[in-house]
This record gives sequence, C-alpha cells and structure tokens, in this order.
Amino acid sequence: MRNTSKVGKVRGPWGARSRAVVVAAGLMLAALPASAAVAGGHGHGGSTLVVHRGESIQAAVNAARSGDTIRIEAGNYREAVCVDHKGLTIVGAGAGATTISWPRWNNVADLPTATPTPCWEAQEAADAEDDPSTLNDDVSGLFFLYPDAPVTVSGLTTKNHPASGIATWGANGYAVHDTAGIGHERYGVMAAASKNISMSNNHEKGVTRAAPVYAGTAGVGLQDSDAAAADILGNYVEGYNLGVFVRESRGGEIAGNTVTGNCVGILFFDDSATEVPNTNGHVHGGDFTIHDNTSVANNRYCIAGRDGSQRVSGVGVSITNADHVKVVNNTITGNHPVVPAGEAPINYPPAGLNLISFAPPPGTSPPGAEDPGLVEHIKVIGNHFADNQPVDIWLTRPIPGTLLLEPGPGIVFRDNQCTTSDPAGLCG
Repeated sequence: MRNTSKVGKVRGPWGARSRAVVVAAGLMLAALPASAAVAGGHGHGGSTLVVHRGESIQAAVNAARSGDTIRIEAGNYREAVCVDHKGLTIVGAGAGATTISWPRWNNVADLPTATPTPCWEAQEAADAEDDPSTLNDDVSGLFFLYPDAPVTVSGLTTKNHPASGIATWGANGYAVHDTAGIGHERYGVMAAASKNISMSNNHEKGVTRAAPVYAGTAGVGLQDSDAAAADILGNYVEGYNLGVFVRESRGGEIAGNTVTGNCVGILFFDDSATEVPNTNGHVHGGDFTIHDNTSVANNRYCIAGRDGSQRVSGVGVSITNADHVKVVNNTITGNHPVVPAGEAPINYPPAGLNLISFAPPPGTSPPGAEDPGLVEHIKVIGNHFADNQPVDIWLTRPIPGTLLLEPGPGIVFRDNQCTTSDPAGLCG
C-alpha cells in the first residue's frame, strides 16, 4: 500500500480528495485581554496562561514563550491553532470538557475562507501537486511547526478539522495523552520528522465523509521519523481508514492499543520516500515492537494506492516492506473483508495479519525514491488469532498480475494460536 499523503494529505492510497476548503475569517475569536492572559509573568521555569471560555487560544499561543503552559478552561473553542517554533504545554479541562472544534462540514468545499498561518503554508509547501487555492484544507486543531522545546498536550477534544486534530513536524519531545478526536480529515494525533514521541491514551473516532470509502487517514500516525523513540500506547481508534499508521519511521513500540472498525487496524509501512520536510530523504522503516494490542473487526472498505488501484478491507495488522519488527502477544480477531454494493473487489490481501513485500506501481514513486525493500526479519510470536477471514496469517509471495513480491530473510512464526494461514503451516 502506497501512502500519498503529505502529512496525511490524501492523494491516492486512502482516497483521492478534491479540496477547496475555506474558513470564515470571523471564526477566530477575539484576542485575550492582557490582564487575563498571564499568571506570574515569564520566569525561568515558564509561566501559565489561562484561556477562559469565549477567549482565543491562538492569542494565548502568540503571547506565550517556549516552556510556558497554557490552560484552557472548559468550553467549545472554534479555532485552528498554529504554534510556530514554540514548545508549549497545553492542558484542557478534560476530554469532552474542553473542545477545539471547526464548524460542522461534510465536504471541505463547504467551508468559507480565513487568513493562512505558517502551519497551513508549510503543509501546502510540502505537496508540490497541491493547488494554492486550496490552502485552507491544511487546517488542524493544534499544529506545532518545528517546536524549539518539548511539547505536551492533554485533557481536550479536537473535532471536525479538515486536516488533523493534534499534529507536529520536527519535534524533539512530543507527548499527547488523554485527548479525544472526532471526524478529522487526515489524522487524529500525528507526528512527522520527529523524535522522542509519546502518543498515549487518546480516543479517536473517524467520520465517513465520502461513503463508503473515506473516513480520515488514521487515528494515530507517525511518519518520516528516524530514531523516533516513539511510544504509541493505549490508544483507542475506531472508524478511520487506518487505526494506527506508522510510515517511513524507525525505532519504537506500538502497545496496548485497541483498533476496531477501520479498514486496517495497525499498518506498519515502509514507503519509498519521505515526504516531510522534503521528498529527498529516506528512512528505512522498522525496528519496532507491536505487542499486546487488540485488533477487532476492522472491516471498513477503502480505496488505496498511489494510483488508487487497491481495495482494502478486513486487515487486523499489516507489516509492509519493513524490517526488524516484532509482533508479539496481540489479540487479532473478527477481521473480515467487506465489499459494499457496486464497489470493486478486494485486491490487498485480507487477513488477521499479513506480511507484505510490495513494489510501487510504475511511475508512482517520487523522483529519486529508493526501493523500499522486502519485508524481512519479522518475528511473529505468541499472538492469539480467531475468526479472521479468509485466513489468520497471510505471507507474501509473487503472484502473477500483481505487484506482490517474495518475503525477505528472517521471517519467524512461533507459538501463535491460530487455525488458518496462507501458505499453510504458519500457525502453532
């Protein structure tokens, strides 16, 4: 599966999207009164700024310095907040109490226009194909652009943004925990080109906007991050195209997550080229442990692939073109491919777990992209499989008329509870 998004800007694998997002200039709320903004002044240890109901989060961010804390009181704040080159701690009154929302929308063309921010412009610049007139489809709830200090976000909900809920590029220290996200077009929580990452105990729910195939790229995403030191722990994701999606990243663990009702529960994917901050780099995706997750009934139907040629449904966990990944002690059950009436049949191997070597379709990789290589050195140990269709485990092999390739060396299956595999003999 090829992901064509520029930090989630979907161009092929999870549904081509036509965007002309516009956002009303009046939606940004009035600036904070100076008397209400700062508690204690800017000291060496950082200050605390408080945003009260009816005030502007963006104004508090503009007033803050790296190392400060912004506390957002309970309420609904209709904003898209850009944090440009600052590392802040942003704390809400609790998920469901503090909400950063965008107006209700079904198509990005439904939204009126607003003034661009550096965060939106950076995302736009990362996609050479994009039309500048659609700049406002880069609106996220909280976007941290190259923060110069660690970032922490907790205790809030983001809702309905046409890009992502909480996202960063270029962070060294990024912790997002105990948040909720609803109905974002790309990611619920995302980190790109970052390291020392923790995304934990977040609850993400996708909303289908182009039935039946598109409901946001992924609930939790990590991409283009070498030496990521990433912990993706204890999240719940339902109803996205992908539950947890790690692409072109190295070093970390995916543990204790629950993913259900997605097209693919967990996708660990080695792409052919990085996309953020540019397409000239390459990270060899791998060196992760995927353990103690629950992947159940990921039976949505998606269009995938850089050229939109793949049809995907019913995959619990997928490891594509990556190396040195351990899949240990996961519960993977009830993943069945479903094809809606009038849609093309599935052509990406459905299974509880599939290990895939996949060649990019001709002409779809960025110029200068490296070969992503084969899936290799994967250990699948002690997992519980049940009621996955057509099989619990599927191992790649060359198939005429497809772009599937053989597996690389070092593939190990041991002590797994399952009943069916293709080829036979991989259970036990």
